[in-house]
Amino acid sequence: MKSKTYIIGIAGASGSGKTTVAAKLAEKFSKEEVLLISQDAYYKDLSNLSIEEKTQQNFDHPDSLDFKLIKQHIVKLKNGQKIEQPIYNFNTHCRENSTVNLKPKSILIIEGTLLFSQQDLITEFDNTIFIKLDQNTCFKRRLKRDLAERGRTKEEVIEQYKSTVQPMYEQFIKPSELNANITIPGEDNDKHIKRLYKDIIEDIKNMSQNL
Repeated sequence: MKSKTYIIGIAGASGSGKTTVAAKLAEKFSKEEVLLISQDAYYKDLSNLSIEEKTQQNFDHPDSLDFKLIKQHIVKLKNGQKIEQPIYNFNTHCRENSTVNLKPKSILIIEGTLLFSQQDLITEFDNTIFIKLDQNTCFKRRLKRDLAERGRTKEEVIEQYKSTVQPMYEQFIKPSELNANITIPGEDNDKHIKRLYKDIIEDIKNMSQNL
């Protein structure tokens, strides 16, 4: 019997909880059948820029991401081929010399803020899930993360949020909710994840019958 990769896209604002939802959903499946990929691995390499030039980049605009490579990798995985996923360093804004070798699996979950702003990617998804949460809570989560994981100061995080994160959310991320099959909250969502899992299992079953 033929098989098909079932592809799930999960999007939402920075700090909305999309990464947590993606991880919890992935845990519902065995490690042998699910592959989880983050949009964050595909930021463009800025090693050719000076430190000053890097600080002037808008990392919340779609142009900061290599969506062409994301698309290529999705297609490869759908065709049963391995991919070499980039490793992005948020402190240097450069890709590492090494990559991560990922094998295709029957279920692919991709999460990221701007995924649904790209029509060329939306067509690849079998299921699109938007995580919705108020922006005040999103900011508090982002502040905590960037201070702990990305070597930023509080002032830097606040400045970036005001200058690019919030405006890009309004311009690109918020409207992209219209491209989602379903919207769930970014907190207290265990019951929604259970429902998603059941719906996905049913989708996969129907997909297999139609092959």
